[in-house]
Amino acid sequence: MNPVSIKKRLTLIFTPITLGILAACGGGGGGTSIADGGIRGTGSSVGPVSGFGSVFVNGVKFETRDIVNQRVESNDDISTEADLEKGMILRIEGEWNKDGSGKAEALKYDDTFRGPVTDVVLPDKSAGKSGSFRVLGQRISYDSRTVMRVTSGQLTEGMKVRVSAWRTADGYRASYIGSVTTGSDYPLELEGRIDEVQLDKFRIGDQWIRGGQNVSYPGELTINDIVKGALVEVEGRFLSEGGDVTAAEIRASDDRRFLSDESGEIEMTGPVQSLNVSGSTFALNGIQVVYDDNTEFDDFARSRIADGLLVQVEGEIRSGRLHAEEIELFEGNAEVEAAVLTPFEGSAENELNVGGVRVRITNSTLIDRDDDDQTPLSEAKFLEVEGVEQKDANGVFSYLEALNIEIESDDSGEYELTGQLTADDPNSRKLTVLGVEITYDQNVGSENEGWRDCAVVSVEYQKVTDGFQATGIECDD
Repeated sequence: MNPVSIKKRLTLIFTPITLGILAACGGGGGGTSIADGGIRGTGSSVGPVSGFGSVFVNGVKFETRDIVNQRVESNDDISTEADLEKGMILRIEGEWNKDGSGKAEALKYDDTFRGPVTDVVLPDKSAGKSGSFRVLGQRISYDSRTVMRVTSGQLTEGMKVRVSAWRTADGYRASYIGSVTTGSDYPLELEGRIDEVQLDKFRIGDQWIRGGQNVSYPGELTINDIVKGALVEVEGRFLSEGGDVTAAEIRASDDRRFLSDESGEIEMTGPVQSLNVSGSTFALNGIQVVYDDNTEFDDFARSRIADGLLVQVEGEIRSGRLHAEEIELFEGNAEVEAAVLTPFEGSAENELNVGGVRVRITNSTLIDRDDDDQTPLSEAKFLEVEGVEQKDANGVFSYLEALNIEIESDDSGEYELTGQLTADDPNSRKLTVLGVEITYDQNVGSENEGWRDCAVVSVEYQKVTDGFQATGIECDD
């Protein structure tokens, strides 16, 4: 491929239709790594939307032109593909092509929650802590991978939102949070396990729900199934603002995100739950996953699997269980926040130089920006990238596979990266993280000596005439 300018390179990457072509054609950077949609033939894909120009889910571009009016099956005011947002957890039923792309036959979406926000705890990035809040009594966490589409970009008490989330052991983890702009009598939605049942109402967490003769019970659920311990989904409205919810519809909770088929090939993303190492099983979105010696663990060691880890599983549903053929890390283990620099010599068109780190964009990369800042990616000068460290056959860092890219407003000149410490030479005062060789002076190197014993470090640094210079180093294990 002929060399291209940074602006041209980013413009191409930003175009979803072009991205799949770029990722497939490789270049001087030694090829690319994209989710190839190992399913062949028909199947299902359940995961957050990462791009449009058709729909990208789980690293696969699904053409939607054969769906009449690009219709989305939903009862949440999401009627067409144009109503979808990045981060919404979508189920696609369709067909996979030999080149790894797909053709969608049906799109299905369902909000996990709709209601007012309470008990907001803002994230503490410096301490590596995610944020949290409650909707109708249920605790929901959110982090850098959560797509925020709320007023002013920050959650506030009383804000009305819709949430698309995965169920976890201690609540839910949000993939998407968006403001609800309808009137005060907007429909509420919640799901959870029933904690208490009284004569004419029941409680989920601390939210009371009232039933009645006018309640609809879609599916197989009946009023006799409203018992303590049942997992249900409720739609309704407040009897009085902030009080009990009057239910209009109650159904069995589909925390598996639309997984209705009991057989067939599927790709599914979600957090690991109820891991049983000895039995080689865990739960993913309400379905049991079985893995064995033939299961390929992509991007991470088998021993690293743990409860709460976000993964993508590809396999076959047999007798209600997902037999995993491949498990891929969907959780970042490294990040860089720095300026976009001159591309590396011979790099592929879907590769960027971000603060000296080779960053590779794939179909799964979620590119986000603040609502108030619509700077196109082609003109971005400063990026925050979260991703997965990829290594070559010799275990040497090769590139950072971007999971999430956030466009910053300007170049502050202050860079930071977090990753595995792969080299440190106290004599020359040089360390290497994410393939970047960074020098440090005696004061910086001795300020917090404990970092030398850490596998993962966080380095604050800046660009200087002959390379990069550290201004701070600390342990990030």
